Amino acid sequence: MPDTRGPAHWTAIHVPAANAQATATKAAAGVGNLNVCTGFTITLAATATAPTAVNLQVNLIDGASGGATYLWRTTISLPATAGASTGYIVDLRLEGSDNTAMTLEFSAAGGANTVESVTMYGITTVAPP
Repeated sequence: MPDTRGPAHWTAIHVPAANAQATATKAAAGVGNLNVCTGFTITLAATATAPTAVNLQVNLIDGASGGATYLWRTTISLPATAGASTGYIVDLRLEGSDNTAMTLEFSAAGGANTVESVTMYGITTVAPP
């Protein structure tokens, strides 16, 4: 009997301490299944003390942390201003590969007096034949 419950919904979140790289991974969905990212949020913020201005890459990866199969990429900047923040909320539909993890991460930590966060959400569905 086929599974009629529909796709499984998931969320992967990482909000590390200051000056740490934010990275969230959704594990591989199993053979014959794939992860589909339906949206995410990313934030780069300064603490109450002004940081050094910084530019970082944010990558949505079809695979594990540090991978190079990009589904989406951008550069995010933060000025040298105490309390400043930059962020994005993105709604989309990007399919990963069959039985492959999916990761949303900054390319590195932002430096002293910065905080990063990533939240990725989506569904797990049956891979097309």
